[in-house]
Amino acid sequence: MHRAHARKALLHGQSTFMRCVNEEKELKQVETWINPILECPVRFQFAIILILSFCFVTLPNRAESQTPAPRSTRQIALDANATPPSQSLATIPFEIYFNEIFVQVRVNNSAPMWFVVDSGAGGWIVDRAHANRLGLHLEQETAQGTGAGSGTYDVSYVKDVSFSLSDFNVAVPLIGVIDLSAHKAQMGRESEGLVGYDFFEKYVVEIDYESKVMRLFDPRTYRYSGVGESIPILVDQEARNPFLTAEVTVQGATPQQRKLLIDTGSNDALDDSFVAQSTGPKIEIVGGVGLGKEFKFDAGKVSRLRLGRVSFDDIDAGAGGVALVGGEILRRFTVIFDFAHSRMILEPNEHLKDAFLFDASGVTLRLVPESGDFAVHSVMQGSPASDAGMREGDLIQSIDGLPSKRVTLRQVQCIFERVGAEHHLTIRRGNELLNFDIKLRKLL
Repeated sequence: MHRAHARKALLHGQSTFMRCVNEEKELKQVETWINPILECPVRFQFAIILILSFCFVTLPNRAESQTPAPRSTRQIALDANATPPSQSLATIPFEIYFNEIFVQVRVNNSAPMWFVVDSGAGGWIVDRAHANRLGLHLEQETAQGTGAGSGTYDVSYVKDVSFSLSDFNVAVPLIGVIDLSAHKAQMGRESEGLVGYDFFEKYVVEIDYESKVMRLFDPRTYRYSGVGESIPILVDQEARNPFLTAEVTVQGATPQQRKLLIDTGSNDALDDSFVAQSTGPKIEIVGGVGLGKEFKFDAGKVSRLRLGRVSFDDIDAGAGGVALVGGEILRRFTVIFDFAHSRMILEPNEHLKDAFLFDASGVTLRLVPESGDFAVHSVMQGSPASDAGMREGDLIQSIDGLPSKRVTLRQVQCIFERVGAEHHLTIRRGNELLNFDIKLRKLL
């Protein structure tokens, strides 16, 4: 349950099976016996929060909604002869990976690049290596950004850049350029840029997680015709971020109203320092592994998270980094960001009541792009991974005889969320080839 600041958590059974199938279409079907293991929902590990106000953090969760999924709000609206929906300016398909939204973007008429749609990012961002390859002119003025941990990183700027999403053009007067190269190792997929605050400020943005489609509307003429939950938000123009207020309950403490960043760029469910006040069980995990230096903080249970009339119980959440509600919650809805009217609208989809799991291995992994192996980045003391004898720096080369090159990082993390499962790992440690058996168990 670490994410790219922390990690992510998920689900058992047939529903998990179907989610992985949908999100990993490029993966050919592997041995029949491994399918139920690999095809599970998006996990809480390795998330990335990149904010141009320059924060970066993520992490664990588990939650089950206590609110029954209603009929499609669009269908209800039509049945009630509601006002016809507003005409969209553009319809943009996207892919979901680790609860992150990946959309194809052209930069100054370049070939398509994969950007993450990140409501927690303070603006448009292009990866530094790709900015150089595209010949973007970096201004002499630079800044120092800070990440989830200590330390800083360089931020450069480029003026007057044109972006195209499915032939819909957006002119941006100033963008940021930072190094996003760590994303592939942490997440298993490269991020070449971020779609951030300016985009959400300029349009009403509807993100349909179920259909994997994003629609844009003109804020001046937009009229909402559904019956989704309308939640007031604060659009902080100085921080360039949207926030909501949610009621958070932890064991042994009075429920509190908490200000949370709304972050589509995080694959977590919830992060909040209030979790540290819980008298319930906690474990120490590593965070801040995106930008900035790593740091350790506690993860624990949130008894209840309430967003308007929608609530989720028993969520695994992180107590460090930026307080936020992330993709593991948001993916259960069609989410409409309407900055002009200071609101976010949530229309529940069929995933509203999905369960969430937490990592059951105690190991944090990184993809080694050159070899396709998975490097052990950290091992939690007293965890199944520690009990099995795994160490930092080990390279996982196969799981139950399946070569690591045949699965994605996301799928390995899904495998390691199945409480009670046993797996045989082949690991390279230096020049040695070792075999380990690991039995997964609940950590929180």
